[in-house]
Amino acid sequence: MLDFMDYIQLAFAEATSWNRDNSYSSLTATAQSLLDFSTPERLRVHLSSLSTPHFATSYTLGTVGLIDGSVSYLFSTVPLDHAASRSTLIPLRKLSPGYRQVQAPAAPLENFRVDSILDALPDPQSSSQHDRWRRHPQKATLFHATLHLPPPTTLNALFLRRISPTMQLSLAVCSTRGPPLSKSAPQASLLTQLSHNTGKYSNEYLFSTDNALFGWRGLWNFGPDPRSTSTTTAPLSLLSAGAEAYYSPVSSLLGMSTGLRFSTLPAATDVPSSAVSGSGSGSSSSSSSNCNNPISTFPYTLTLTLTPLTGSLSTTYSLRASPSLAFSSRFGFNVYSWESEMVAGMELWRKGRRAVAPAVDDDGLEWARRKMRGERGPFVPPPPAPSSSVLQEHPANRADGEENESVLKIRVDQSWNVRLLWEGRVKELLVSAGVGLGPSSFASSLSSLSSMSAAGAQSSGGGAAGVGKSYWHGVGVSVLYSS
Repeated sequence: MLDFMDYIQLAFAEATSWNRDNSYSSLTATAQSLLDFSTPERLRVHLSSLSTPHFATSYTLGTVGLIDGSVSYLFSTVPLDHAASRSTLIPLRKLSPGYRQVQAPAAPLENFRVDSILDALPDPQSSSQHDRWRRHPQKATLFHATLHLPPPTTLNALFLRRISPTMQLSLAVCSTRGPPLSKSAPQASLLTQLSHNTGKYSNEYLFSTDNALFGWRGLWNFGPDPRSTSTTTAPLSLLSAGAEAYYSPVSSLLGMSTGLRFSTLPAATDVPSSAVSGSGSGSSSSSSSNCNNPISTFPYTLTLTLTPLTGSLSTTYSLRASPSLAFSSRFGFNVYSWESEMVAGMELWRKGRRAVAPAVDDDGLEWARRKMRGERGPFVPPPPAPSSSVLQEHPANRADGEENESVLKIRVDQSWNVRLLWEGRVKELLVSAGVGLGPSSFASSLSSLSSMSAAGAQSSGGGAAGVGKSYWHGVGVSVLYSS
């Protein structure tokens, strides 16, 4: 589950119309969400709040074994009124990323303008008092800082600024303070990233002060250019190719990778209305409707990545069988060491309704009103309100109830390492519970049986040598409440 601050940053990207999918770093985002999800290992409590449309805070406390926590603050010049901040209203699909439907490339807005809190600030270069307070369009900016406690204390800061409709600047700082008895200076590093996104292609230029690392990432979308295309026909699929390269002159470090992605777009699975209306017409109308039929029944995404220097080749296939069910698989192979990797995963969404009991007109004083009106006869009280179980079973009450979703994710690899993750809403809390399992339980059970059988013939302490590792890799629960 995403942190509250990550959710606010996604809301900032939506408010500024920045396409996160048109980037080489998001080439395998769908497979990573279904196969590389993490499970909580301890008990963690998150308290967050969007106190104003421009300011957000978050506090985290972790227990069980080691007590730690963090304090986060975020400020945005763009109002985030469209983002739901209460934990009872935040859509769970935004906090728990799963199958990501790739959208068709769109051209950037020519007249890019967002309302900013800095628009009404005075202009010091203006001479008159009236011109000094006139509105000036300011660039969208975001500040975010997180302080992790206890020592060694780590400070993470982020500065994000939208320079133009196609460019965005990001500055990330990480500073770590050493142990209390250490006299060394705090270690700090700065990562600068300049992104250029035109819809047809995107480029990202990176520089890190850690070993003076330079980097570049690029993505190219095959097909018509959205900036010069005026056709109304929606594309059915998208083929993208990208690459990245890194070089450090200090440590002589060189790295590069390349990849391909083929994904169906929303128009590929939509059944046009002409196909339904033309079902009862002649052969000409039926032939035209066949041309407009969707090319795929289910949305799917295929990726292929290659790292030439290390000889690693990886391919993924993700499929959304229904709005509530998605599958994904990944196969990796190394041409130098002949090592392979196979991972499979799935997610299952469950929708429920929390029924709301109807209001009862009787407030317990109907007998007094009847007596004042002079009515006679036996008083028949209204029937009691049905129980919550009956309300949930009735279809009409389900439509009026509040929707409550939960998701179950499962991941298994070729070594039978299993991860289980459940995320859902419990009353006003967002709960994430997970467990990691491994194949060592089978070996530990066999070794324990053999050690117990040989314990009678050996001296004391000889049976403890065959005990294997624990089957449980990690169990944890994370609770989030926001207002």
